[in-house]
This record gives sequence, structure tokens and C-alpha cells, in this order.
Amino acid sequence: MKKLFLLLLVACPFLASAQASYFYPKATALNKNIPTPEAFLGYPIGSHHTRHDKIVEYFKLLDQLSDRFVLEEIGQTIGHRVQIVAKITSPANHARLEEIRKKNLENATDIPLVIQLGYNVHGNEPSSSEAAMLTAYYLAASEEEETLKWMNDLVILLDPVYNPDGRDRHTHWANMHKGTPPVSDPLDREHTEAWPGGRTNHYWFDLNRDWFLGVHPESQNRIKFFHQWRPYLMTDHHEMGTTSTFYFDPGKYTSNNPIVPPYIYDVVHPKFAEYFSKGMNSIGSMYFTEEAYDKLYPGYGSSYVNFYGGIGFLFEQASSRGHVQETSTIPITFGFTIRNQFTASLATLRGAAGEKEMLRKLRQNFFSSAMAQAKASPIKGYVFGDPMDASRTNAFINLLLMHQVEVYELGQSVTANGKTFEKSKTYVVPTEQTNYIMVRSAFEKDITYRDSTFYDASTWSLVHAFNMPHAELRAAFTKGNRINATPVKVPVAVSRSEYAYLADMTDYQAHKAIYQLQQSGVIVRSSFKPFSMSAGGAERPFQRGALVIPVQQQKLDSDKVYEAVKKVSTNTGLDFFAVDGGLTSKGIDLGSGSVRTIPTPKVLMPIGNGLTAGEAGEVWHVLDQRLGMPITKVDMSNFGRVNLNNYNVLVMVGGNYPTDKPTVDRIKSWVQGGGTLITLKTASEWAIRQGIVKEKLVPIDTIKNPKRVDFEWAADTEGARQIGGSIFQVDLDVTNPLGFGFTDRKVSIYRNGRTYLQPSKSRYSTVAQYGPSPLIGGYIHKAELKKVANSAAILLSTEGQGRVILFSDNPNFRGTWYGTNKLFFNALFFGPILSLPGNFGFGEEE
Repeated sequence: MKKLFLLLLVACPFLASAQASYFYPKATALNKNIPTPEAFLGYPIGSHHTRHDKIVEYFKLLDQLSDRFVLEEIGQTIGHRVQIVAKITSPANHARLEEIRKKNLENATDIPLVIQLGYNVHGNEPSSSEAAMLTAYYLAASEEEETLKWMNDLVILLDPVYNPDGRDRHTHWANMHKGTPPVSDPLDREHTEAWPGGRTNHYWFDLNRDWFLGVHPESQNRIKFFHQWRPYLMTDHHEMGTTSTFYFDPGKYTSNNPIVPPYIYDVVHPKFAEYFSKGMNSIGSMYFTEEAYDKLYPGYGSSYVNFYGGIGFLFEQASSRGHVQETSTIPITFGFTIRNQFTASLATLRGAAGEKEMLRKLRQNFFSSAMAQAKASPIKGYVFGDPMDASRTNAFINLLLMHQVEVYELGQSVTANGKTFEKSKTYVVPTEQTNYIMVRSAFEKDITYRDSTFYDASTWSLVHAFNMPHAELRAAFTKGNRINATPVKVPVAVSRSEYAYLADMTDYQAHKAIYQLQQSGVIVRSSFKPFSMSAGGAERPFQRGALVIPVQQQKLDSDKVYEAVKKVSTNTGLDFFAVDGGLTSKGIDLGSGSVRTIPTPKVLMPIGNGLTAGEAGEVWHVLDQRLGMPITKVDMSNFGRVNLNNYNVLVMVGGNYPTDKPTVDRIKSWVQGGGTLITLKTASEWAIRQGIVKEKLVPIDTIKNPKRVDFEWAADTEGARQIGGSIFQVDLDVTNPLGFGFTDRKVSIYRNGRTYLQPSKSRYSTVAQYGPSPLIGGYIHKAELKKVANSAAILLSTEGQGRVILFSDNPNFRGTWYGTNKLFFNALFFGPILSLPGNFGFGEEE
């Protein structure tokens, strides 16, 4: 292979030199045995979008040809594309790389500085991965004195593509619509991607929000690699609007995270800005700083490292969104965007090499400051756990461990905040630990803000996302064994029964178990009222929603029912108890009319232009990955061809839906004929405005005599009215089937929209409602808070033989809100058998 590329260089010398004067004009000493990206690809960088597999092939070639390169595969995406990281340093450092890695974790100062360059987390911001190839080539080929010093003084971890699936989606689009000559008209199809676009990953998630949430394999693999190395510095390369210029840190000062020691923002960011500006000045590129972009949220690629004693740098390049596009000045080319990203990469290396001692001081100050904060805090730890839902508790522990947070078993039962947490059933996180800043981020519900305009979320408390019972500990406590691996719930052994099997609905895996049983041909029923009876050798209470699996009322024989229940119990960890009769000791008996058959959900979800891809992706993901249940995704352009009678559940995420009478009438008729419509956020507004339900929205406030405000304050004034993302508390009717599986009426809900539902005129239809002071954490304008207060969070409306379930918010937000996922799952499974008082008949099957 090496000979092949040398022949290619000889035969096509222009490939090796034509672009050198544009991308790296000052490089005079380059190893000719290292092929340029152009020589390998067969086209000049910037003339074509490079597929992910070709980037990987090029990095593998550099690994073969350069003794400065070692390539590591860190995992795969959902689309089975490999994730790679190149470890670039001198041969001498490679010889002791594992020693360097381990000593770096101990913050040793007698080793090379470890840094990481990261590219292309948003797939349709492709210039940075092309720049990553140029950077890798330069580091492998350059014999300049400066580069050789970098090789000795640095260990460079280079991840060329954070989002391979999204990149390939956009790459295919841009290349297949590329014209010859290129078309710069912004309206050309090349520059206007089809829905959902290439920004997101396979499930249409924004991976630049997932560093903190760790939902997707791409992020999980990167986070694991990060903690294996703990670099001092990380970069995150992006693109922005075509008519903009180039951005580098420092960002908007009032949007820095206040719990991160300020040395990052006050000292390091300004110092590195000198390097970045010098690089941009050298090629004549315009740029800006400090006007935008926050460092609040821990889940950005440019902020996650800030919470571990390092520093992240964000780069934003005006996008050509294709190969060339008109702007307000001159057309912007793909090659130009790549050059700016490449220049920023080299400037970062110069800064890292030149400011090693500053970066080491940053880390030292960070951990000493964090420990001082921990010692001064009145909070000594956080206790948490839901003994009724081990699966949700374990998922929360898994996320804490992913972020290297110390978690312990609770050594002695404690009572705090009016709750009792039992030894061996709950856990504790001490605040006095190395990663205290991350502990605060995971548990604190609020921080002090300097600003009222947010680029994204204004709060991100993980303990509330999981709706996890917890309390602050302000006195000494006893901790047990440290948890080093995520606990695995082992279900009780299933005994054989000829009568029935029972399981509670409180565990997160209950809905997965229902669906797996249904797919095995087992009829699953649910008790709409609580009861107690002897089961599994003990008297046990069963909550509303408890699963009842009769043995004789099945199409399968008792042996097959038993085998199916055992298998599902093993797969899900759900406890099933055998009973030999239907007479209970308290509450309804098993043959009651309040025990109803759960139909198998057949779910349809419209997608496409005008609809919110992220919300649709969250629904798709949670059904795929959490329930293992298929969902039919139909583009709105094909909606007219759908036979709605083939489905019993229709999920509509936020967005702009058609208002033509035929479409509205079809949905209305289907609902009245027995269908279940589930609407999220603005889809709920649509359903009300189109008369599909008789519920009402909170009226929009109008200002008769608005106060005059100067133009320069317009963005800040109006931005303050937006809800970037805050956490609220609602009161949930746990007797309603939509509330089955919840043991506490107080539920945390995430809101990042302005859909406000009035409580229903029906006394039984407001399933969840905000209270008079509902805010738990985050920013919200006082005028918006008034609208949220006492409004409805979930409404259930019976229409004809069907029902409509309206959510004012998104219960599946970013795949992390385990606490409210169950509300959505309940809507899927119980929606088709829900009815309101007045429609119930004793013993009647709905």
C-alpha cells in the first residue's frame, strides 16, 4: 500500500502540492513519504465531501506510515460506523504512553501535556472533519522544529468525527446534489437539506447535548475514553450561519457556569484568544468573541472538560452548507471554511505548547477550589434511591458512574426531608470528593444566573430528570461499600402456577415486560385498583396498574405461559409472583371488572417537514431502545395514504401540522371511532385549535400600552421570555391509569416550550397539574411563570369511543427523563382502554 501511494504522488504531483500554499503555506519541511489527504482521496480537500469510511481509511494509513501515530477504535455508532481516536506524539512518548496516561490521571507534571482535538459533532457542519485530516497529515508529515517540539511536549488525542452517522447523511446529500460548476444560489437543493438533516445522529439526537446525559453509544464511548485520559484541553469545532464569520472563545461572560472556578474564563480563555486571533489574522479571516455562546451546560463538547479541571474551546465557522454559497459579501467556499478550522487547530496546538504551565495551574486551582467548596458546603452528601423501582435507580447510578462520581451504599438508614431512606435499599453520594463540581451539577436544582437569555437549558439536575427520591444530608452519615459497577437487578425465581402470575407496575421495565409478553402471545391484564394477597410466600400489596396474567384464559397452554413469564422476567428483571387463586385479602379480587386486558400498542407517528425532528427522534429512540417496540414513522407527505384503522395509537410531536379540513376530519373521525391520540407540546395546541378536543389553551396576554424600549435591547428583552429549559413540579393523579406505577403524586417535569393548557372543565380530566409555585429550578420570566402556575400538564379527553391525551411538555426529553417516560408509556398502553367516569360499567371491557 505504501508503494502505491508513493507512485500516486509521483504520477500526480499537483495533488501533493497544489493546496499546500492555501492550507499550510509556511510549511517547508514535509515528509514526502506521508501522503496528503488529496493524494489519498484523489480529489482536492474542499472540492468534495469526504465519507466517514474514507476518513477512517486515511487515518489507518497514517497509522501504518507514521511512527507518531497510533490509532484506537473506541466503539461503534448505532449505524455501525467505527469511532476512532488518533494518539499522536513522538516515538519516545509512544514507548511509554501507558505510563504517561496513568501519571496524567494523577496530575503529574513531569510528563507531556495531554490534549484532545474534537471535530464534527453536528453532521451537517462538515468542514472540521476535513480540517481534521489536514491536521493529522500535518502532524504526521511536518519536520518543522515547532512540530517536533509539539511531538515531544504533547500527547495529542485527535477524534476526527464525533458524529459519523450524521456526517454521512449530510455528506451523501451534499455530494449527490453538487453541480459542475458548483451552484452558489442558497435556494439550490444542495444547500437545503431534506428533513431531518444531517445535524443529528441516527435517532435525530443532538450529540452536542449528550456529553452530560450519556444516552447514545457515540457519547458513552467518548466519555469512557475521556476519563481514561482526562485531557487538559479539548476543542469542539462547529459551523454557524452562512453570513457570519468565525467565532472563538471567550464567549458571553454572563453565560459562564458560576460553579466552575473562574480562572478558566478570566485568565485562560483570554490568553488563548491571543493565539486564535494571531492565526486568523495571518490568513485575513474575520472573527468575533464574547457576543454569544454559553458555557453553562455541562453537556457541550466545549464545556464537559471544564468540570474536570481542563478547558474546552468552541470554534464556530460560517458554513458553506455545501461546496459554495452566496453571502452578503463574496461567496463562501467549502475550502475556505476548512482552512479556518485547520488554522484554529494549529493555533490550539501552539497555545497548548506555549501555555503548558498555565494549563497545569488551571487544573491544580480547579481541584483545590472544588475541594474548598465541598468542605465549606453545609451539604455533606445526597442520599437517593427508589426501592420500588430498582431499574430506574440503577440507570441513575450508571450515569453517575459514567461521570466518575463516587457512589456508596447507604450504611445506616436515615430520615431527611421528611423521607426515610433504608440501609441496603438506597445509596449516598458524598460531596467531599474529587469530582465535587460534577456532583453539584447532577444534584443541585438551581444555580445563580448572571443572565436571563439562554442558548439552551437553564438547569439540568439529573436527580430530577430521573424523578428520583432524594434528600440533602447536612449531618454526618454512614456510607457502606463503594459502588464500582452498575447494580444489576436479579428478579425472584418464578414459581409455576395454574391460576395466575402477578407483577407490580412500579419498576421502569414493566412496560417492556408487557410488550414482550404480548409478543409471546400472552394476554396481559392490569388491575385498575389496588389489592393485597399472599404471593410468593408472603402477603404483598399490589399498586394500581399491577399486571395480572391469568393462566387458563390464554390461547397458550400453561407450560408456554410459564416459560414466557420466566423468560420475560429474566430479560427485564421484573418480579413475577405465582398465585393459586383469585381471592385477595384486601381490595378487589382478580376476577373483578377493574382488571382489564391491555391491548398491544400499534403506534403511528407522523414525521417530516415542519415537525420537530428531535422530539420525533426521542419517541423513536425510547420505543426502540427502552421497550423494543416498533413504531411506524410516516412522512406527512404520505399521511393521506395511511389507513388509520391499522393503528390504535397516533403520536403527534411538536411542530406545524396541516389545518386542511380533510386531514383534520380524518384524525377526528379516527379518534371518535376508538383511536388514541397522544399529542406533545405544540401538537396539543393544534388539536385544541382544530376542535379535535374541547379543551382550552391559557389565553395569550396582551399589553395595551407597551413600554418603549431601545432597539439594542430587543434581543435580550424578547429572549428573556423564552423558556430555554427549566424544571417544574406537578401534582399527578396516581389513580388515573396514566399515573400507574408512580408512588408519589409530586413529579418533576421538564419544560422548554410555551404551550399552556387550561385545566379541564371535567373534574377528572386534568391528570397532572402545575401548582401555584411550581418552579423547582432554572430560569423563567415572571410573566411566563404566571401562565405555568395552576395550568394543566396532562389532559385526558374522551371523544366518542376514543380519547386524546394532551401533554403540555415533552416527557421523553433528550432520552434522559426516566421520571416522565412512564407517563408516555402509560399513554401508549393504557390509552386505548381509558375512559372517564360515567363510561365505566362494572365488569365491562372497554
